[in-house]
Amino acid sequence: MRARLLFLFAAISLSVSAQVITVTGTVTDNTGEPIIGASVVEKDNTTNGTITDFDGNFSLNLQQNATLVLSYIGMRTQEVPVQGKTRINVVLEDDAQALDEVVVIGYGTAKRKDLTGSVASVSADAIAAVPVASAVEAMAGKLAGVQISATEGSPDAEIKIRVRGGGSITGDNTPLLIVDGFPVESISDIAPSDIESIDVLKDASSTAIYGSRGANGVIIVTTKSGKEGKVNVNYNAFVSWKNITKTLDVLSPEDYVKWHYEYTGLRGNQSTYYTPVFGNWQDIDLYSDIPANDWQDITFGRTGFTFNHNLSITGGTDKAKYAFSYSMIDDKAIMQMSNYRRDNLSLKLNTKPHKRIGLDFSLRYSKTTVNGSGTNEQNEKSSGDSRLRQAILYPPFAIEGLTDTGSEDTDDISGLYQPLINLADNDQKRKQYNYNMSASFNWELIDNLKLRAEVGMDDYRRENNRFYGMTTYYIKNQVAEDHQNHPAVVMNRISRQRLRSTNTLNYDFKKQLKNTGHNLNLLFGQEYILTKENNLETTVAGFPTNFTADEAFRLTTQGSAASTDNYSYPDDILLSYFSRVNYDYQSKYILSATFRADGSSKFGNGNKWGFFPSAAVA
Repeated sequence: MRARLLFLFAAISLSVSAQVITVTGTVTDNTGEPIIGASVVEKDNTTNGTITDFDGNFSLNLQQNATLVLSYIGMRTQEVPVQGKTRINVVLEDDAQALDEVVVIGYGTAKRKDLTGSVASVSADAIAAVPVASAVEAMAGKLAGVQISATEGSPDAEIKIRVRGGGSITGDNTPLLIVDGFPVESISDIAPSDIESIDVLKDASSTAIYGSRGANGVIIVTTKSGKEGKVNVNYNAFVSWKNITKTLDVLSPEDYVKWHYEYTGLRGNQSTYYTPVFGNWQDIDLYSDIPANDWQDITFGRTGFTFNHNLSITGGTDKAKYAFSYSMIDDKAIMQMSNYRRDNLSLKLNTKPHKRIGLDFSLRYSKTTVNGSGTNEQNEKSSGDSRLRQAILYPPFAIEGLTDTGSEDTDDISGLYQPLINLADNDQKRKQYNYNMSASFNWELIDNLKLRAEVGMDDYRRENNRFYGMTTYYIKNQVAEDHQNHPAVVMNRISRQRLRSTNTLNYDFKKQLKNTGHNLNLLFGQEYILTKENNLETTVAGFPTNFTADEAFRLTTQGSAASTDNYSYPDDILLSYFSRVNYDYQSKYILSATFRADGSSKFGNGNKWGFFPSAAVA
């Protein structure tokens, strides 16, 4: 009898402890205002949760011993034990660290709590968490509204960046790229280890300060600077191996022969090309055990290897700071004859000879070398030059009359070429150099009135040597008749220099508006950008038929100069004036207004200026 009573008592205790109750409550901020849309979730059970309504109220079914987790953007997350209570009111505190985070905006910085525009950011810690080859890859998946896609998997692949989608059907949708205040063509050649932060301006309110150039969004990259303290030497390295993960299914030798017999029957007399001698149908089983070439594996199946390392040295005093870094990435691709290497060198110096004067200097250099034409074939003259196509369609074994020995012969009728020969005939060697130098002078004329003058130069040079061998569409159709069916090379040289001068005057009225709750900041600026570009392209054809790419690039006099185009683009000049007003009352009511006037040499006569106003409240 006593045992039964003990068992009954235990059962009642278990049922009470497992009892589900309905918990209601209100979530407010420290001023008593209700918080709309705050997350209220049971701890360790994210499937059981809700959000607060327009009055900050919530209702949730919970175990008596559960714990509530309440969170909201810009506020500290709180955990509240239920402990059998059916009514819980919670006051969420502002997360000062998140609200006071400084983000880079056009020609300046601002606290996140004072922003009216849409700005997304990714920090150095988030970039360093995943080892990647370029700054663009570091952004992938980390910024809302920013889509990043690559045309292929190689490190030098063209990467498309779209901020909130494309705004033009026929025009360029690439966002404006700014590195340390300097507009650049690409950020793919910047070492991720050199980046302090990436800020993306996404809407009209935040991008209008850049005028028409900001129509597709603005990506601002800030590189690392020196820090006060002892000399800090940091070295990071990583290695990786890669293999092709999946190949397309292709026919076995026996199935390949069966397909030929069936195709020959369907084509009849028109199939003169498709009737190689396979023997009698009764002997088709001879092909069941014949050695076969897996051309996908031969072409794309080598083990790739990547070595990436970085050395940085930082330090300084309150008067002078410095940051130096060198990084290198060496990548052997999975496709034969392809590899990639990039070297980056950067130096930053910051000095403060006087409490009101600061001088900054930065230098960035990058060299990129790419060998091999890659799998990206969007710019090929014909799909017949497709490396992937040949690897899939080329016969898996030697066939008399079609491949002969199966090693070197090709066939112009079918467009089938031995994949490795086709690879060598589409060879390409590229080199890219980029120098970027900038200097700035900062002077606080009076308290809170700051003048900043910046000058910079960006020098970009690219060499692209392309070889067209005996199997390519180009030498059969694109060259002069007397040079057809002979190897050719196309050598392209691009040089571009960009000079920039920017002057800004910034005044903060915090002294005049002290203790009033009002904050006002004014910015006025002028910018001048001059771009010069030259393009030299030389085509040499008619090389001996046995010439390889290396021989053709080295012995160009063995061919005949088919064409030389040397084109200097008209100077691209941009002269701009801009201003911005930022106002807020107690960091609660916020107003931001910008205006920019762009005068461009690209505009037509009589309409040389464009005007871009913007205003936003929050």
